[in-house]
Amino acid sequence: MKLEGKVAIVTGGAAGIGLGIVLCLAEEGADVVIGDINGDAARKAASDVEKLGRKALAIETDLTDKKKVAQVVQQTIDTFGKIDIVVNNVGGNWVKARADRTSPEFTAQEEAEWDETFQLNMKSHVFMSQAVIPYFIEQKSGKIVNISSIAGQKPAATPYSVCKAGDIALTKALAKELAEHNINVNCVCPGGVYTAFHENMIIERIKYKDPSVMGLKPSEYREYFEKRAAGRLLKRAQTAEDMGRAVVFLVSEDAKNITGEILSVSGGSLL
Repeated sequence: MKLEGKVAIVTGGAAGIGLGIVLCLAEEGADVVIGDINGDAARKAASDVEKLGRKALAIETDLTDKKKVAQVVQQTIDTFGKIDIVVNNVGGNWVKARADRTSPEFTAQEEAEWDETFQLNMKSHVFMSQAVIPYFIEQKSGKIVNISSIAGQKPAATPYSVCKAGDIALTKALAKELAEHNINVNCVCPGGVYTAFHENMIIERIKYKDPSVMGLKPSEYREYFEKRAAGRLLKRAQTAEDMGRAVVFLVSEDAKNITGEILSVSGGSLL
């Protein structure tokens, strides 16, 4: 196993892409700390890790709160004695559809839309990195993987796209700053992966009578989403496990000389 004896923190690891990452890390031998605002889901994910024969710790917490992030790092060290890997996966998009927008989308965006998106996608990653880097410097090793999105590589005047582009910039800046300490910092940019988040987004759009989703039945949500993402060259659905395998590669010795890189796992969507 590539990660035997390693300890990883995965933020937002209770569901969706985060859970796929958690399980892939565990399958390769890592013990995993799952920090998530949904405590019940985090505990279920921890149980799944333990079924794979690895140790797990579920921490119910708000990872946009700097003090609570520091507590997660300390609790991990207290429990496992070390940290080898951090995956900054917390993120999300503004799902409250605005059917009443009459002005161009950018000028109609609300302050709360920017604030919430920035907190989830940038502040949580910054705070966790700030909390763990001193420890990594002291032990002279560490792996950080930021989960961005192909939205950060396809500029758009939306809070989500701007924040995801910021995550890419953060990755490169930290990779440059931390290389002398034997710390690798890389980024994975997922394409469209159907998760509970996307289901909720469709439900919200139906609620606001978006004509593109009206009449959809719950059993049709996934098919609708995957058809919209069909522009990818490989013409097949992507999974949370695809993202997890990419992360495993980047935090393993196979990628010891890779840092500051942006790995798109999108089925060719950027081409």
